[in-house]
Amino acid sequence: MAGKGLRAACGWLLLLACGCAPKPAPTPPPAPPAPAPKQNVVVLLPDPDGKASSISVTNQAGTQTLSQPYQAVRVERSDTAPTPPVAMEQAEVRRVFGATLDALPPAEVLFTLYFGEDSEALLAESRARFPAILDAIRERRSTAISLIGHTDTTADSQYNYQLGLRRAEGVATLLRAQGVAGSDLFIESHGDADLAVKTARNVAERRNRRVEVIVR
Repeated sequence: MAGKGLRAACGWLLLLACGCAPKPAPTPPPAPPAPAPKQNVVVLLPDPDGKASSISVTNQAGTQTLSQPYQAVRVERSDTAPTPPVAMEQAEVRRVFGATLDALPPAEVLFTLYFGEDSEALLAESRARFPAILDAIRERRSTAISLIGHTDTTADSQYNYQLGLRRAEGVATLLRAQGVAGSDLFIESHGDADLAVKTARNVAERRNRRVEVIVR
């Protein structure tokens, strides 16, 4: 009996010894890789009207100019100069900036309507453009339509200002008759101060007798 008790005691001591043995320290996880430095990317998009455009990217360390569509520069920090411009694939522009591009409003549309000399009556070919103007307003659900009246230089500037204003108001009347809300129309006149074709005074130039309709 004594031998059995001794063996049992030794067994308990062995279990206790095993339970009290120090556990090995866990191996620390490897340090995560250092994050890549954040960079700002600036891309020049094509002008909606196909016009040449450019942009300069400047910080305290230098300047780079983008002058071609889809050129891009990267800027890591304010004290690091922008990288030289490089071409960026359109697919990559879409991948990086797709959400931003989709959120942009449609580009504004410009319609130019022409008038007879010293007249507030639209020329026939300009009146025929009204369905296209109305379509653009509906497609964009536009609530910001600018109507800007212009004249040539065949009268004094004060008279021309008023004539340009009457032309713009006449176009607004036609649009309201087609259901466009008057509150969505913004009417102004430049008179002879913003000539499409530069001329001397007292020159009858058809292309200057106009109303510009800008649908945003």
